[in-house]
Amino acid sequence: MSFLNNLDNRRSIRHFVPGVKISDQKILEILDHAANAPSNNNSQPWKVIVVKSTALKNKLKKLSFGQEQVAEAAAVFLILGDKKLYEVKKLVQNSIEHQLISEDQAGNKQKRIEAYFAMHPEDREEPGLRLDLGLFSMNLMHVIRTFGYDSVPMRGVDFNEVLVSLDIDKTLSPIMLLPVGKPLTEGHKHIREKAKNFTIIIN
Repeated sequence: MSFLNNLDNRRSIRHFVPGVKISDQKILEILDHAANAPSNNNSQPWKVIVVKSTALKNKLKKLSFGQEQVAEAAAVFLILGDKKLYEVKKLVQNSIEHQLISEDQAGNKQKRIEAYFAMHPEDREEPGLRLDLGLFSMNLMHVIRTFGYDSVPMRGVDFNEVLVSLDIDKTLSPIMLLPVGKPLTEGHKHIREKAKNFTIIIN
């Protein structure tokens, strides 16, 4: 499958083949590829909890207004954001540890990040998480398809109860639920506007 075919033929799947399994190793491989998504100052503020347990998937289904795809999925990915990863010192230290900058460059790097957050303070809060996690999640959905699976992004979920049920750190922000599996039915055909209808080109 070519990249553009993969991109253009993605559909939200609402019924999965029951009983399909995804190995832990394959899940980690999928996430390693998805983690190449860009993020604010390379903060990579995503955390992912993958639920494979039948009992827990059924519990998540109840917290998702009874939507069948949650229980039918081979695995359900809960995508969360961690605002602590926007701390400037952590961002600078991460760059040093990965040899992206030297110790001598750390001061300038810190000043640039602080100036950026002064201009866009929202980018280290929930709006920033939603942008970064959106980029990661879209990457993840396309990677999932290249491995022969499909998915459906969901926000119709009682995320507060999900945090309680899975005993998740309340400082993490749940952004999306992503059931993944083999499609039992084709996804709904979607209508998309042509680029000429939403684009202005300034020469």
